[in-house]
Formats: sequence, C-alpha cells, structure tokens
Amino acid sequence: MLDWYLGHLADIRGWIAWALAYDAFRKVSALMYVIFAVGLFTLGAQYHAAMIRKEPGPGQFAEGYFTMLTIQLVPLTITGFVLQDPYIIGTRLGTLAVVIVVYGMISSRHGTFEAWRYRLWMTFWLSVAILGPMLWLESLRLRTFVHDYQNWIAWLSVVAMMAFVVRGQWVIVKALFRHFVQGHYTIKRFSLQVVRFLGFALQAIHYWFVPTAAAPFFGFDPIFLQGFTGAIGAASVIIGSLLGLIWGTGARRQKRRDSRLATA
Repeated sequence: MLDWYLGHLADIRGWIAWALAYDAFRKVSALMYVIFAVGLFTLGAQYHAAMIRKEPGPGQFAEGYFTMLTIQLVPLTITGFVLQDPYIIGTRLGTLAVVIVVYGMISSRHGTFEAWRYRLWMTFWLSVAILGPMLWLESLRLRTFVHDYQNWIAWLSVVAMMAFVVRGQWVIVKALFRHFVQGHYTIKRFSLQVVRFLGFALQAIHYWFVPTAAAPFFGFDPIFLQGFTGAIGAASVIIGSLLGLIWGTGARRQKRRDSRLATA
C-alpha cells in the first residue's frame, strides 16, 4: 500500500489540486448533507405515520439525539455567518431546519400538534428563521458582538461537536449494534451514517488545505476540527454497525429458518 502511494503521489497531489480549484470537496460534501437531510426526513415521516396508525414506531431515533444534534449545529451556523462562508451557512441551516421539523414529527405521541408547547416551539423557530436574518442585517450591535466573539463561537462549535460525538453518536453506536446483533436487516440509519461520514470527511479535507480566517483551536482550523471530529463519530457508528452485522449472522439465519417454517 505504501509503495502504491509513493508511486502515485504526484497523481494524488494533482487530483487534490484539481478538486480544490473547482471546490469539489465542499460541493460533494454539500450533496451528502442534502442526502442526509432527505433520509432523515423520510425516517421521521415513517415514524409519524406509524404513530397516527397507532402502531409501534420504528426504533430509529435515540433519546436526546435531536437535542444534541441541534446544540452541535447552532454555533457552527453562527460561525458560517461570521466567516461569510456559503457552504457552512447552507449546509447547517438546511440540516437544522430538517432536524427541527423531524423532531416535531416524532416527539408527538399521538401524531398531532395540538399541544401549546408544539405551537410555541414552532413559533420560536419560525421567528428565528424569519426575523433572524433581518435582525442580523439591521443590527450593527449584533454584528459587532458576533464579530468580537467570533473565535469563542467557532471554538464552541468544536466543543459542541466533541460533546455530540461522545454523547449523541455513542448512543447511535449502541442502538445500531444491538439492532444488527438481534438479526434485523434494515440499514436505513446505517446508510445515513455513511453519507454523514462522507460529508464530514470531505469538509475536513477541504479546510485542512484551505483553512478559514477563524483563530486556530489548538493549532488547527476550527472548521477542520469540527469536520474531522464528526467524521470520527460517524466512522465509529459504521464500525459498530459492521461488528453488529458480523455478530448477528447467527440470529439472521435463525430468523430466516423461522420464516421458512412459518410459511411452510
């Protein structure tokens, strides 16, 4: 492997230079975010439909996952506005909007949104979405405050991502591992983690070669660290799922035998 790498080093550098020149890493990463958001919304819709039919909802979402995901997204979205980075603004705002909608879909026990807390929750986020950009453009005081503390906000995004990996991703690792060990076949959440890994990894590659104007965090660009940490978290989910698939081989065979006997 090392010999192949050394022999093709010039070609690899040429590919990287081409990708950076055409912003290919961030463009493909943004596409991964779109695919992740669509997949997440699809899972939420299936969960919501099951609740309306009074059926057990598919166990797709771990408790506290959306809270951690929102906490992780908000500071980096603010950092995107400070740095005027359209990639960060677009990918994080889009993901945040889908996360909020899906959380509303799955958190209602009866599939309805008649409770006041749902109305207040949606009113708050719609106000943020509609009035936030107006306030940002019109308020010099807000822009000055964010500009003065942009380093702290960027660093907070890194710390939030680390907390999300430790708390949120670890929950997903355990849930998917148990899911596959028990002999289940569905791989929707696993597929989303593969897409999420590619999104983070490509982001990290870009900002490793093209760091932002944000102050370094322990000597590294904070946007690179955020993507790198997210890639590690998604990779841990993928590895845990693959181990669960291997470990659950016997359980899947038993399920197939039971299915054949039931239809015989």
